[in-house]
Amino acid sequence: MILKNKFISNSSQVPVGTPEARIRNDRQAVFQLVRDLVQAQFTRGDEELTKRLWQDVADRKIDLDRVINLMYTCSFHEDDEEMTKVDEIYQKTGLIG
Repeated sequence: MILKNKFISNSSQVPVGTPEARIRNDRQAVFQLVRDLVQAQFTRGDEELTKRLWQDVADRKIDLDRVINLMYTCSFHEDDEEMTKVDEIYQKTGLIG
């Protein structure tokens, strides 16, 4: 699979708020993308949707190892606490699972 790296922003809004709020919002966006990937790839087996979601990861320049770590390390992707814990460990150490 070839991931194209072209960034086109549709947003005219500039992020506001504290750095912590931006990190939290970014994390929630990544979590939702991971949940969508898990649903498309593992539950539905939807190859086309999976490709589009991986393209979205590339377009947003999200760390692939971070996404993969969340997909395979978390048992319950709907549990924000578990996802946050796994993500924080990865962000601090760079270690996967």
